[in-house]
Amino acid sequence: MVEQGVRPNQAALVTALSAAARLGLLEHGKFVHNVVQRSGMPVCMNVGAALVDMYAKCGCVAVAREVFDGMRRRDVFAWNAMICGLAAHGLGRDAVELFERFISEGLSPTNVTFVGVLNGCSRSGLVAEGRRYFKLIVEKYRIEPEMEHYGCMVDLLGRAGLVPEAIELIEGMHIAPDPVLWGTILSSCKTHGLVDLGVSVGNKLIELDPTHSGYYVLLSGIYAKANKWDEVREVRKLMSSRGTNKSAGWSLMEAHGKVHKFLVGDTYHKDSVQIYDTLDMINKRLTEAGYVPDVSSVLHDIGEEEKVHAVKVHSERLAIAYGFIVLEAGSPIRIVKNLRVCGDCHEFSKMVTMVFQREIIVRDGIAGNADELTGVKQVQRRIREAGCEVLRVDHAGGMEEGHAKHGRADWG
Repeated sequence: MVEQGVRPNQAALVTALSAAARLGLLEHGKFVHNVVQRSGMPVCMNVGAALVDMYAKCGCVAVAREVFDGMRRRDVFAWNAMICGLAAHGLGRDAVELFERFISEGLSPTNVTFVGVLNGCSRSGLVAEGRRYFKLIVEKYRIEPEMEHYGCMVDLLGRAGLVPEAIELIEGMHIAPDPVLWGTILSSCKTHGLVDLGVSVGNKLIELDPTHSGYYVLLSGIYAKANKWDEVREVRKLMSSRGTNKSAGWSLMEAHGKVHKFLVGDTYHKDSVQIYDTLDMINKRLTEAGYVPDVSSVLHDIGEEEKVHAVKVHSERLAIAYGFIVLEAGSPIRIVKNLRVCGDCHEFSKMVTMVFQREIIVRDGIAGNADELTGVKQVQRRIREAGCEVLRVDHAGGMEEGHAKHGRADWG
C-alpha cells in the first residue's frame, strides 16, 4: 500500500500493528510507526493504543511506555495495553502503580484492566495486592469476575504455593470452572511437588478432556519429578492409545526482514554447524559462570548426560544461538515460541542475559498469543499479512521438546 503511494487510514495502521504484535515482528511494527511519523498525522487514540500494544508484545516495554507517556489523550484501550504490557514483562509493581494512577484520574476499569493488574500481581508474587484487587472487582466496581480473572488469581495463588486456597476459590466460583483453571492447579502441583493431589487432578482432567495433550504431559512431569518412571510410561501409553499427540515445539526469530523457524534438535538450517558451534560456546561460558542444567522437564528414564543433551537442543536455544550469529553484537534477541518455555530454558535465557549482557525476550505459548499460531499454515498466513518474507518450512509432526529427534526444514 505504502509503496504504491496510497496513504493508509487509521484502520489499516491498527490492523498492521496488530499483526506485528501477534507475531512479535518488531521491525515491521517499527516500519508502520515510521509511516505514521512521516505522514505528519497526529497519533489518534486508536493508533496510539495499537503502538503501545505492539511494542509491549514485541518486548520493547520501555518504548511502549514512551509512546504511552507521549500520548496527548489516552482512552481505556491505551491504559489497558500499557498495564497488560508491564504485567507480561514481569513488571508487576509498575503495573500496580499505573493501575492506581488510572483509578486516581477517575477512570473506570474494564474487565481487561483487571486482567492486566491481576496478571501483574501473579507475575511478581504480589499475593496481598492480588486479593485486594480481586475483591474490588465485585465490591466496588460491580463487575462480575470472568474466567480470566479467576485464572489470574488461581495462577497467583498456585505460584505462591497456596494451592488449597486456589482450589477453594475454584470450588466457590459463581460460574462453571474452565478446565484450564484445573490445568493451572496441575501445573502448580508439579512445581511444588504435590504428587498425590497432582495425580488426582491430572486423572480428572484427562477424563474430562482425553484429547488434551497438555494434561498428559503435566501428569507425566509430576510422576517423573517423583522418579515414578513406571507411571510415566503408563501415562504415555494411555496417551498413545487414544491417538493424542503432543504439539510440536518450535521457535520463531526475526532477523533482517526474515522469519526463521527452529524445531527441537534441528540440523537442517543452512548455518546449522555454525549454530551448534555458537551454542557450544554459549554453554561453555554459562557453565564457567555456574550454570547447571535442570533436567526435570525431561520425561524419560535416561541417563543424566542424555537428559542434559535433550534440554540443550530445545528450539529457543537454537534461535538464541542464531541471534548471536546474525544480529549486531549487544542487540536484543526476540523469540516467539508456541509452547511454554521449560524451567531450564528460562534459567538458560536469564544466564545468557547476565553473562553476555544481551537482552533475551521470549514470548511463549503461556502468554495467550503464541499459542494461537499452532499451525505452520496459520503462521505463514499471518507473516504474509504483516508483509514479511516467509521461509518455506516442511513441518514434521510428532516432534516434542525434550527429544533430540530431528524434523525436516527447508530454508530458503
